[in-house]
Amino acid sequence: MKFRFVATLSDTDLQVLMEAYQQGEKPAFRRRAHAIVLSHKGHTIDQISDILGATRETVANWLSAWEAHGIEGLNDKPRTGRPPIYDEADHEQLKALVDAYPHQIRTVQAHFQQATGKKASLATIKRWLKKMGYSFKRARRSLKHRRDETDFRNTQGLLSALQQWEETGGTELYYFDESGFSQSSAVPYAWSPVGQPLAMSAYSRSQRLNVLGFPSRQGKLVYHATTETVTTSVVVDAFDQFMEHKSPDTFAIVVVDNASVHRSALFQRKRLEWLNQRVHVVYLSPYSPELNLIEILWRKVKYEWLPVTAYESFQALQYQVREILSGYGKENRITFA
Repeated sequence: MKFRFVATLSDTDLQVLMEAYQQGEKPAFRRRAHAIVLSHKGHTIDQISDILGATRETVANWLSAWEAHGIEGLNDKPRTGRPPIYDEADHEQLKALVDAYPHQIRTVQAHFQQATGKKASLATIKRWLKKMGYSFKRARRSLKHRRDETDFRNTQGLLSALQQWEETGGTELYYFDESGFSQSSAVPYAWSPVGQPLAMSAYSRSQRLNVLGFPSRQGKLVYHATTETVTTSVVVDAFDQFMEHKSPDTFAIVVVDNASVHRSALFQRKRLEWLNQRVHVVYLSPYSPELNLIEILWRKVKYEWLPVTAYESFQALQYQVREILSGYGKENRITFA
């Protein structure tokens, strides 16, 4: 019986094959290199077939590939694969449909099939959307369409100038707004064992803790908490308390939005009084909540800093909110860009 073996390997070829066999990236490549080494050591094709679990014909093809092309002959040959079913025009069609029906994926699927004559599963559509940079998340209410963009840009410039003035020590800059906390508010996400979601008691009605805050970018915070409804009088009381915390020698600027309680006749009269005490109130451009940095504070408190246990009772909620706000700038910090 005639046996076939690869030609005697040089030391360099053997070293290359041993590295490929021991460190090759793909298992199939390592297996083929192993076959050549075994042949070099005197193993027959039948023996190599038994050792590597390959057919005799496959092993013979490996030996031929090595003899014809060397180490490159042991790599997988490029495969053309099945031509794509969906072309660039299909992707553009999908994008247009998603923009038209952003929350109705099944409607998108039906219209896509009708428009292109091609079927696409929901999983395929979702995969395309992710590749195109889309994500599925809760829609947000926006007031951008109602604001004056020129006024908005001017307000941005004003705030930037005030921040620079603050950095030189010329003023203290604060951002004012109100926010409410209750047990019926959306509780934060929490990790829990699979199949055992963390359950909190449901409250159809809950008391509300209203917080009126004056945070600064420098880590200062003056706040007033109350269970009363936020009226102009409550806002004025909060500002009066702020005056008590501010040094009489310091000039301060307080940024507020255009809520009705901030535009009332009483507030306007008090605004002149506060100016005599070196506190100037500056209004944001209408419909521009993102310019008020206190919104970042409220998000941090509600969704990051408040423990889930705060929602067990209204007393616990009040305590935890006050604890967090009292620690602002020390235990709880925000780095403003």
